[in-house]
Amino acid sequence: MRERRAAMPKVLLGRSYAPLHNKVGHPECAERSHGIEKALDRAGLGDSLVELRPSRRRISEEAAQESILQVHSLGLVQGIRKICEGCSAGVPTLLDPDTYVTEMSFEEQIRGVTTALDVVDEVVGASDPDLTGFALVRPPGHHARRGQPMGFCLFNFVSIAARHAQRSHGLQRLAIFDFDVHHGNGTEEEFYDDPDVLYVSWHQQGLFPGTGRLGETGGEGAEGSNLNINLPSGSGREAMRLAFREVVEPAIRGWAPDMILCSAGYDAHFMDPQAGLQAQSSDFHWIATELRGLALDLCDGRMVFVLEGGYNIEALGDSVVESLRGLAGLGSEAKYDSPHLYEEPLERIERAVAEAHGLLLNKADD
Repeated sequence: MRERRAAMPKVLLGRSYAPLHNKVGHPECAERSHGIEKALDRAGLGDSLVELRPSRRRISEEAAQESILQVHSLGLVQGIRKICEGCSAGVPTLLDPDTYVTEMSFEEQIRGVTTALDVVDEVVGASDPDLTGFALVRPPGHHARRGQPMGFCLFNFVSIAARHAQRSHGLQRLAIFDFDVHHGNGTEEEFYDDPDVLYVSWHQQGLFPGTGRLGETGGEGAEGSNLNINLPSGSGREAMRLAFREVVEPAIRGWAPDMILCSAGYDAHFMDPQAGLQAQSSDFHWIATELRGLALDLCDGRMVFVLEGGYNIEALGDSVVESLRGLAGLGSEAKYDSPHLYEEPLERIERAVAEAHGLLLNKADD
């Protein structure tokens, strides 16, 4: 255990926004990163953030590609590279109805992977338990499967980061919490048979990609390593707090991980056009604060957030800032909260959480 000392918490911020991976009018566009940067400029968080400078980076592009191959097939990597090389300048190519590449997407994804891995390396190697990390990368990654890009995603950043933590740092026992509004099917598939990695996802019931069912609890030999919480449409602050306290927190505590990684998606925000949950910006502050406390209690503060979704530009920027404020031990200053949200379907929420809680209790009994 690293010696804990009184210090002002800081967040290591890695940026790799893939500016040339851009399709005008697509929900997953470069404007997302512009919105985050504008929000960061307004927030005045300079004393709480530590920039990941190029001079501090240790992961080469060759090493990044080796790490990608721990999660994705060689065919996928070579296929995306070849398609990108064949793209006309400035003309996106669709891989499926939702997912595109440009001529620079492959190179920018490699840089995104190096950023995520460098953040992991810095946080794991830090002597200060008050340092957490946030990799601001795009496009999101948690839908990308071993051999298939999908759902805006090309490479699965959080899965690659987790395998890197295992392979390079010996942190075998990991917990991944995914609070994106969509289920991270790619991440679930990657770790479904791994008894050392806990994957917990809450997501809106019935949304793309149609996975994340309650009964999916881990493969043979890894039973109890996978936990899905299906939140009904209209869920918001009360649902998230209930689900976290009754299911997410006890699951992670019971796992006693060496490190916590988070798929940090912000499309559960009430302003987001992609879904129907009612999270507010300050809710992401609460989540980050709670997770930071868990990381300090369980794994010497080792925790890294990796950006996933969030498609209302103003809400995304404000919510990322709120997460950073929570990780840095600062109070909420949310700008896009509303007192006029619809009433949450509490009876359905309580039932969904109770079902997930029941699976958790069954695991504990085993």
